[in-house]
Amino acid sequence: MLRNLKLTGLTLALTALCTGTVYAHSLWVNINESFAHPPGHVITSLGWGHAMPLDDFLMSEAGAIEIEKYSLVGPDNSITPIPVPVIKQEKTTESKTGMSIVPGDLGLRKISLTDKTIPGTYQVTAESKATYFTGYVDANGKHKMTTKPMDEIKGAKSFDFSTRYKAVGKSYFGVKKWTQPKPLGYELEIMSETDMSNVKAGDLVKFTVTLNGKPLTCDMKGMNYLHMTSNTFGGPDQYMLTAYVMDGKAQIRVPTPGAWRASVTVKKEVTKDNDLKALVKKCRSIYYGASVSFTAKPK
Repeated sequence: MLRNLKLTGLTLALTALCTGTVYAHSLWVNINESFAHPPGHVITSLGWGHAMPLDDFLMSEAGAIEIEKYSLVGPDNSITPIPVPVIKQEKTTESKTGMSIVPGDLGLRKISLTDKTIPGTYQVTAESKATYFTGYVDANGKHKMTTKPMDEIKGAKSFDFSTRYKAVGKSYFGVKKWTQPKPLGYELEIMSETDMSNVKAGDLVKFTVTLNGKPLTCDMKGMNYLHMTSNTFGGPDQYMLTAYVMDGKAQIRVPTPGAWRASVTVKKEVTKDNDLKALVKKCRSIYYGASVSFTAKPK
């Protein structure tokens, strides 16, 4: 049951990515700071889906993702693992009004400060497992979909598509002061160039975007964009803010207070002649996804 549920969700997400729509699920990190009782604490959770701050469970019929790493990164770039969410089939309770109540784990964790906490900027990051999506025609001429690379599918007559997808989400919080966060070496990475602990509506937020350590840009091989979305902007029309990524830089002015997500998605073709040639028997393309989430204050 769990395998079928996961496959259905991944098929929906993949279809959205391949058709270029904005409906593909995104991964992000939510942070809520509480300093009412010193020394204070931070609540972190994982967002998955569309609408911030919370939309869906990591495993559902509408989309699914497995978290490989969940981490707290200190101002000194030290990494402390956070227990990853437990993905399992939970018992559903049926309500008396025709609704289902489903429990689940969204990575809700409490990070408590102490008098020994190092001042500076902390990053909370989540990294999904790399997952393959392959559509193929089997020996009987039927079109099928699986979460396996091409070289693990036996008896396929032909392939409709095959891609690999991996997502990274991060968010920041500052303790006593803001220090410039350091890159963490992700394949696709968005790094803030703005003090994210003090963003207000109307402020310009700036980011550096790298792919495999090199500045991402717009060129003849493709146009790359940074998107920003929020429940406080766009409304039922579901539009978003967009900026070109040029020479690794992108910036967008925040129009409204509230929770925001900045994200970048990049597709690369796999060929026997490019730097992805090691995957040529496994898939035909790769999708990278990255996000940075933050909260903008009123003016």
